Amino acid sequence: MNKIVTFSFGRKQSARVPNKMLRPFAGTTLVDIALAKLKAVDAGAFFAGFEDEFRAKCAEHGVRFVQRDVQSIGIDGPIADILSFLRDVDAKYVLLVSACNPFLSVEHIRDFRARCVEGGHRPAISVKRHRKHFVTTDARALNFDLGAKTLNNKIVEPIFELVDGLYFFEKEFFLTHGTYWRWPEVRFLEVGGDDLLIDVDTETDFAVAETLWSSGYRADARATVNASKER
Repeated sequence: MNKIVTFSFGRKQSARVPNKMLRPFAGTTLVDIALAKLKAVDAGAFFAGFEDEFRAKCAEHGVRFVQRDVQSIGIDGPIADILSFLRDVDAKYVLLVSACNPFLSVEHIRDFRARCVEGGHRPAISVKRHRKHFVTTDARALNFDLGAKTLNNKIVEPIFELVDGLYFFEKEFFLTHGTYWRWPEVRFLEVGGDDLLIDVDTETDFAVAETLWSSGYRADARATVNASKER
């Protein structure tokens, strides 16, 4: 059976944005936003955390809580150790939804999941498409000819940015190999526009995202959270 389980995870020990999941965010929190979307997307979804605050938040939203161990919350890698809790999850495939992207809507998550199923359950990651000119720090061109007479964004070869938003992979492959996938097999799935996936990874990201959320930006992403508050 090709069982897919959707999940997010978090911790309080973020080095760059301390306690970003639980600190106030425009009248809510990033974890409340994530849990409301998990609840709407998948009745079997779960959130993995260590601290009691996350357990309590899951109870409020009716989302299954999975316990992380203390080692997993104090490291930044390898990913197999961070997601060690997946060993006890009953699923063939898992869809990881980053809890740090508040503007990722339920519709975007559902569409991504549907495309993964339609694509034969091949591993996949969310991406942004860019039509800009990119070079390495040692001046090697990534997607254009350095001998070009002009720089024209209309005709430059598009390039994908891997977005920390959505990851789809086979659980047993991950646990066996310690990596999400074999790169030649990965599908790069575009989700929304260039302005959609705001990954809260710094204090500046947090401030920008909070301001946009307060202003009513991307009502589609906020609708599920507002509905959850009304229940």
